[in-house]
Amino acid sequence: MKKSGILNGELEGALTDLRHGDGLVICDQGFPIPKGCRTIDISLVSGIPTWKQVLTAVLHEMRFCGYYIVDFMGEANPEYYDLVKKSFVKYEVQKEITMEEFIEKTKEAKLVIRTGEPLPASNIYLESCSGDPWSVEEYEVMIPD
Repeated sequence: MKKSGILNGELEGALTDLRHGDGLVICDQGFPIPKGCRTIDISLVSGIPTWKQVLTAVLHEMRFCGYYIVDFMGEANPEYYDLVKKSFVKYEVQKEITMEEFIEKTKEAKLVIRTGEPLPASNIYLESCSGDPWSVEEYEVMIPD
């Protein structure tokens, strides 16, 4: 039996399928996921798992070099906004876009993970990167507890 990392087999397999430049969205429980998006819903009840827990688990498994968030995240969800701004400072792409643009961007994602997060604007679009550990080391992110 697997003893560490992501235990959800469907999610682990989907993450393994991501290649350079592929998009991944981690969203809150109320985000209007566009029809046709491959979605893994890991919400159990409101608040479980949180957006931060899922983001942390995914970052232990994957490398990313860019992100998009909604432009009102700082106002609607200052805790997670500060977390994103402090954690992803070296990413090549750091964009804040409107909700309409974010929904359109989500249509490009190869995978959407729906969490049980009840806080508004808890959504991030991450762009995966590839390469040897030395060329992408600067993109490594550790989310504080």
